[in-house]
Amino acid sequence: MPWSCNPNDVRILIVDDDPMLRKLLRTTLRSLDHTNILESESGQEAVELCQKNPLDLVFLDIEMPGEMNGIAVLNELRQDERPVSIIMITAHSTVANVRQAAASKVNGFLVKPLNPERIEKVLEHFHQSRCA
Repeated sequence: MPWSCNPNDVRILIVDDDPMLRKLLRTTLRSLDHTNILESESGQEAVELCQKNPLDLVFLDIEMPGEMNGIAVLNELRQDERPVSIIMITAHSTVANVRQAAASKVNGFLVKPLNPERIEKVLEHFHQSRCA
């Protein structure tokens, strides 16, 4: 699958139960010309969206209420054959979280509180790894 370097062509999913964090990510992504953005507030909904939509990049919160936390979603997405880059978002960057995510081939981490500069750095890394 060829990766586009055009921000408008990058299909992104934001998964977090916090609406303010989703808004910060969405606003920052749009300021960087990313317009193809989906959002989910639960793990189960995220998995369903990923199954229905080809995605390039997922911002995924580790700690979410409900049946599926971020690690469960990550493991589910990694069973799919489609390549997707996954950036884990966490306020609790414990060794256990990092090990679990690394075992499932996560592509990066963002530690809360987020800011536009950190988000932009992650996007730069994504574009360098996929479009070079």
